[in-house]
Amino acid sequence: QYIKNKMSTKQLQEKFGAAGLKGGKAEEWLFSKLDAVYDQVIDLREDWKAQTDGIDFGIKKDTWHNAYYLDCKGNLKGSEFYIEYEQSYKPGWFWKSKSDRIYHVDVANNKACWYSLPEMRQAISQTNCCIGPMNGGLCKLDANDKQFKNIIQWMW
Repeated sequence: QYIKNKMSTKQLQEKFGAAGLKGGKAEEWLFSKLDAVYDQVIDLREDWKAQTDGIDFGIKKDTWHNAYYLDCKGNLKGSEFYIEYEQSYKPGWFWKSKSDRIYHVDVANNKACWYSLPEMRQAISQTNCCIGPMNGGLCKLDANDKQFKNIIQWMW
């Protein structure tokens, strides 16, 4: 299915500039945290197919039948983060990603939150909280918003 490789932070910086550097550092931070919690962490950062599908890592515990796949976003600031609702009038990563989970990371403050992407898509569709003026297709969410209390999980 996916090849286990690792795209370096340096490669991300070369390809995406400052955003790549920030994302690479968030991925490195998250990998080390996940590696301490799960029995297996599958590094998919250099797998072209996985990256196209919006997947950075797979995580698995020995007691689970299947792995969960996730995407790391280095855009958590305080309790807020952005989702890419649309890009150039087409669905953004929030709708296109094939990840099971999304992790939003704040490396500077050593914290992260995550959610089940299918559950969050359902919540966003039902609440219409991303309808209206957006910053280039981005929608800002607050992880502590009570409407997401059963969806967003804080870690670390």
